[in-house]
Amino acid sequence: MTFPAGYKVVHKTHGVGEIQGVESLALGGQAQDYYILKILASGLMVRFPKINSPHVIRELVSDDDIERIFAILQEPPKTYSAIWNRRKKEFTDKIRSGSLFEIAEVLRDLSSKDRLRQPSYGEKEMIDRAKARLVSEISAAKGRIPGEVEHQIEEALESRSRASS
Repeated sequence: MTFPAGYKVVHKTHGVGEIQGVESLALGGQAQDYYILKILASGLMVRFPKINSPHVIRELVSDDDIERIFAILQEPPKTYSAIWNRRKKEFTDKIRSGSLFEIAEVLRDLSSKDRLRQPSYGEKEMIDRAKARLVSEISAAKGRIPGEVEHQIEEALESRSRASS
């Protein structure tokens, strides 16, 4: 699939970005076309071979997928290993996958109100990272202000904890 300049896509690792254009670079004596992608959250410029684009970027999330994400946020949290290093690896792998469904699971499971203690610093960082990825992509896909989307996510998480009470 070819993406025109100005088109918003999701980079698997960096999140939502906007295609700035295509440039031809000769590396190793062979010319190849590269997409130039500006990551919206950080301003980072990323270049990657156009031929690799299906493995690096994807379209923004669909309305049906957004509904599924909010359903995931309202499900009961899963239980994980009591050992933080194992949980951290599992959560990090889910965030790195780029799948909003897995990122929603991380947010749901780490921000569970059923917990007996407050989240640790590492858990808070992961909550913030997962929430930022969800907010940035959903707000870009729906053309909404990030604060509105964040509020909607918070409401979904709170409705789960009210339902379990």
